[in-house]
Amino acid sequence: MKDERLYDLIAAYGAEPMAWPEDERDAAMVHLKAHPDRFAVALDEARALDLAFEREALPDVPVGLAERILEAAPAAHSAQAGWAGRLREMVFPNGLRWPAGATAAALVMGVSAGIFSAPATADDGYQTAEEEVVYAALGYDGFEAYIQEVDE
Repeated sequence: MKDERLYDLIAAYGAEPMAWPEDERDAAMVHLKAHPDRFAVALDEARALDLAFEREALPDVPVGLAERILEAAPAAHSAQAGWAGRLREMVFPNGLRWPAGATAAALVMGVSAGIFSAPATADDGYQTAEEEVVYAALGYDGFEAYIQEVDE
């Protein structure tokens, strides 16, 4: 336990060790007992604040507050009938939200781009001048090899 962490515990949870987080309480108590003079001022200030909180009366809860909070809370997803509803619940367990919605949108856009940018006609075996330049630059002179095979 470091001094800074013990100061943080005292500031956040007060002077009473039973209010400190259980997993850090034993180490904090050992450190506090080893160096009581370091933390005396912080403990005195925390005790004064704790007493001030104890003296202050808790406000009354307005009637119907719990009901208003529950009404404002989002409703649970209703199970949709059929395989499409079950599939939607598996893919989008929290509804159409980010990131599942963004992933689905990217998938739809990719498939659409692939479909609509595909060539309209089948390859007839002839290369355009641009394709010849690209293949020649890459070392594939397939068109010239094809012409040589036909001539032989």
